[in-house]
Amino acid sequence: MADYREAPDWRAQINADVQALFGRLVGEVLDDAKRLVPVDTGHLRESLSSEINGDTARIGSDLNYALYVEEGHRVGFAGPDGETVFTGDVVPPQPYLRPALYRKRGA
Repeated sequence: MADYREAPDWRAQINADVQALFGRLVGEVLDDAKRLVPVDTGHLRESLSSEINGDTARIGSDLNYALYVEEGHRVGFAGPDGETVFTGDVVPPQPYLRPALYRKRGA
C-alpha cells in the first residue's frame, strides 16, 4: 500500500489508486459474466462489454435478448391479428450478470 503522508499530491495519488482498483473490479465482473453466460451461438458472450465513466460503470450487452436470458420470459407469438398470444410456456432465467456482480472478491 502506498504511503501518502509525505507526498504533496497525495489526493491525486489516492484518486488514481481508486480508479485503478475500480477498473480492475469492473474487469473482473466482466470476466465472470463472460464465464457464466449461457452459450448457444456465442453472440451474447461476445457482445458483453464494459464502460467506465468517472465513478460509474456499465457492464452488459446491447443485444435485444440479453435481458430475457438473464430474467427469463414467457413464450409467445404474433397471432393472426397481430396480437401477442402466449402459449403458457416459460423460459426460465439463466442469470449471469447478477452472479458476476455479487461474487465475493478479495482485496
